[in-house]
Parts: sequence; C-alpha cells; structure tokens
Amino acid sequence: MQVNVIDAIMGTGKTSAAINFINKSNDETKFLYITPYLSEVKRIIDSCPNKRFKQPQSYGTKLNGIKYLFEKGSNIVSTHALFSSFDEEIIDIAYTNNYILIMDEVADVIEPLEISKDDLATIREKYTRLVDGHLLEWYAKDYKGEFEKYKKLCDLKCLAVYEDIVILWLFPITTFRAFREIYILTYMFEAQTQKYYYDFYNVDYKYLNIVGDGVDTYNFTEEKVDYNIPDYSKLIHICDNDKLNQIGDLDTALSKGWYERNKNNKLIKQLKNSTSNFFKNYTKTKSDENLWTCFKDYKGLIAGKGYSKAFLSSNIRATNEYRNRIAVAYLINKYFNPYVKNFFIKNGVSVDDKSFAISEMLQFIWRSAIRDNKEIWLYIPSSRMRMLLEQWMNNLNK
Repeated sequence: MQVNVIDAIMGTGKTSAAINFINKSNDETKFLYITPYLSEVKRIIDSCPNKRFKQPQSYGTKLNGIKYLFEKGSNIVSTHALFSSFDEEIIDIAYTNNYILIMDEVADVIEPLEISKDDLATIREKYTRLVDGHLLEWYAKDYKGEFEKYKKLCDLKCLAVYEDIVILWLFPITTFRAFREIYILTYMFEAQTQKYYYDFYNVDYKYLNIVGDGVDTYNFTEEKVDYNIPDYSKLIHICDNDKLNQIGDLDTALSKGWYERNKNNKLIKQLKNSTSNFFKNYTKTKSDENLWTCFKDYKGLIAGKGYSKAFLSSNIRATNEYRNRIAVAYLINKYFNPYVKNFFIKNGVSVDDKSFAISEMLQFIWRSAIRDNKEIWLYIPSSRMRMLLEQWMNNLNK
C-alpha cells in the first residue's frame, strides 16, 4: 500500500483538495471516504455527484450494509466508528475490489481495552498465548462462550498485552493493507498516535502538500509549499489573569489524574468558578458564543450557568458547527496515555508528549471562529498548555 499524509494546518484546503482528487479520477477508481462526522458525510455526497457516494444502510447491521456496498463496487462514505469495526470478510472484499482510502483526520488506532483482571487472567491462562512478543493468539479454535468477542479480536491480530497488566486494542493493520492507496488528511501527523502506530508496524508513508488559491483549485502536490498562514498571535488572545490561572500553576494540574484526585474537594469548585468568571466577566459573551471542554467524566462538576450547553468533547475533529464561538475554555492538561506511550517506547517507537498535547489542543481550538481567521479569547488555566500554545504561535512563522 502507498500511504500519503497530507499534513497541513486547518483551513488550508485539505478536504477540498481531496474532493477535487476524487472528481478528477476515472470511473473505474473506487473510494472509501472516512470522516468523523455525519455532516461531513453529506458534504462528500453533495460535492462528488458523479461518483454517487453511498452511506452504509443497515442490513441487520451497518457492517452488513458496508459489505453489500463493497461487493457492488460502490463509492462509500462512512464514519470512523464504522471503519474501526471492519472484520476479515470486509477486508478481503475491499482488497479484491481495489479501493482507495481517504481518511479525513486520523483514527483512534490503539487504546486500552476495558477488561477485568480476573477475565484477563482467565483468557491468558486458558485460551491464548503470546506471539511476536506482545500479540495474543487464540489457540482454542472451537471455542464458544462468554469470551467470543475477545477471540474475534485475537483472530484479527489486534490484541496486545502490556507488562501482563492491560490489554491494548490495536487497529488491525490488515485493514489498512486492504487498500492500494491511502490518503490521510490531518495536521501535525508527527505527534499523533497513528504515526507511532505506523512506525510500530514499519509502514512507509510520504508527505504531500496542498496547492491552490480557492476551493475549486486546491490539489495535492509533492512540491514544497509555503502556506500563507495568518499571524495568529494577533487573533488568539490568551487570558493572562493570574487569579483565574492560579489553579493550573503546577505542571501536572488539570491532568486526568488531577481531576480524579480532586473531584470531591474545593479545587474543582474553584475551577468551575474561574471558568464561569472567564465567560461572565472576562469575555462577557453570550452562551451561543462560548465553547469549553474538560475530561468528559467530570463535565457535570464544571458546567455552569451561561456555558453549560457549550460543552464539546476534547477529542472533537473536523466539524465546522462551532465556527461562531469566540470565547473558548480549554480546561485540560493533556498527556499521552501512559500504557500506550510505554508500549510504543518498549517497542522502539519514540513518543513526543508535548507535541501530542499541542496537537490535541489545536484541533479543539480550531472548532471555533479562529478557523475563519476571526479573533478568539482563550482560557487555558494549565500553565504547561499555555506555554505550549505560545511556543507554537512563536514558531509558526519562523
């Protein structure tokens, strides 16, 4: 497979270039377009009328629906969630029909699998063995029982064990290898899990750029491109109020562990009050101009009057529905999952925690009015995350 990474800052025309690439292809070229949100599914269908993109319908399950479309040789547009559930049959059909895969934003390709210690011990002792140093192989071939879902995952070669304490789900690499060409539209690929995952599997990839001066003229190119990037230091106003920012002074403050430790004490109330103060007194914005995030499990502890309904998950990507929001509170200090990070490091793949953190934060911030080069006001109480954003802005136009 040929993997092409289009790594360019938000708003440089990646999706438009992909649409033009599709529309210029011959009738025999078939596409699977994967995007995070249903609104983008409609955009692809409307923008590529000659390709007659289809969404998978439910024939018992959505998975059966996408099998049906692959067998017919249809051009398909679907979401990341369905893509992550591909099985061996779909992989075989896609490979045989010679599809090109376009991914609008990277996928969640590795994450800890929730399983009890007792169930993990039973699976390890009775039904599986380690292969290649980390993968679980299910050797009880005729097994029928409560662990069948884990057997299917083992058969796809996507369950790994990290230091005998946790199972990691790895996206089946065979899914990617079912496509002769892959195009990944993203920003800061070097800092993302999918890049580390490709390095783990020794997948080669090359970088492409975007050339053009408008929606209808954007195209992929191998040539070096100097993007016309605005001076974001004049558009992004970071709250520097010492009282509001005090709660994030420690380097690990507002990390997921911090939230868990302090969910029942006055620090959470202080964070809520500071967030309310930011929207009410610092920006004085209306509720439909606000946007905020924290770790989802703690949303109810931080939500307050005037901004409660403006919550958006921190891992949101590729949606334009919040481009009118001018006041943004990012109440997270982001770190790479320690199990996943150590798994990569143990297998010789370097991980950059700081680049990962800024990459994740930028994706969230760019859901706001900054995507239209309009001014925004940011509340980032974590001193670590504030520093990373300031460094990014300083280095952007160097």
